[in-house]
Amino acid sequence: MPPQADAATLNVQPRQRRDVYEGLATLATATSFKDLRGEFDMPESELRDALRKLDAAGLARRTEGTWSAVPLETAELESRGERGAEAPSRPQD
Repeated sequence: MPPQADAATLNVQPRQRRDVYEGLATLATATSFKDLRGEFDMPESELRDALRKLDAAGLARRTEGTWSAVPLETAELESRGERGAEAPSRPQD
């Protein structure tokens, strides 16, 4: 099973792979490799390699011939949500 997709996993990827991930994340739907080739300015072999390595890191997913970015799970986002919500007030005993 691939590792959990999180910001730390993305941050350790080389710049080119981060660019591919960010491009995938901006697309509304899963996209075929053929269509992705037109989205990125890099050789086909490098794009294939980047997608494979993102998949291995748990940052991208290939389903039925289409690629999509895996949403990042970050503790930072979770803690922001907790801080933004007010805790219910409890009467003091």
